[in-house]
Amino acid sequence: MIKDISTVLAYQNEDLVLRFAEDYQVSYDDSSDIFMEMKRWLFICAKRQGKDVSFRLPLFNEAYIIDLMWHHFLLFTKDYQDFCDNYFGFFIHHTPRPHKERMEWKQKILENREAAEKERRVQLKKVYSYLYDELGPATLMKWCEEYPEKFSSLYK
Repeated sequence: MIKDISTVLAYQNEDLVLRFAEDYQVSYDDSSDIFMEMKRWLFICAKRQGKDVSFRLPLFNEAYIIDLMWHHFLLFTKDYQDFCDNYFGFFIHHTPRPHKERMEWKQKILENREAAEKERRVQLKKVYSYLYDELGPATLMKWCEEYPEKFSSLYK
């Protein structure tokens, strides 16, 4: 059974926060904040896992810093497994888009950039709407506007 969001957000992992701050040369406070937002992301992933949904919930480019934190959490394999088991009752896998799908997307861009950008806007609107409904406007603004600006040097 998935724990409530306040319980999930209360989880701490000092070693992970310190390691991320050191590896990416961000402040401890920024690393703690990113860790908090990554836990929000994992919470909504847990809520959606196993449900019949009409769209994928991708971790979009704007939230790249959250993905970096997730990668770091995965390095702490025992902690990550225990976190998933204790807070969600199952393991949340980090599954990147398959190579074939990435190549098909690149081809769409080459063939018709305008149509590809329109398709991405439609996908993002669905994701943004879901995040807005689940986590509120402040979280959406942080993930999509504040983080990309504040941590632009870390974004691809």
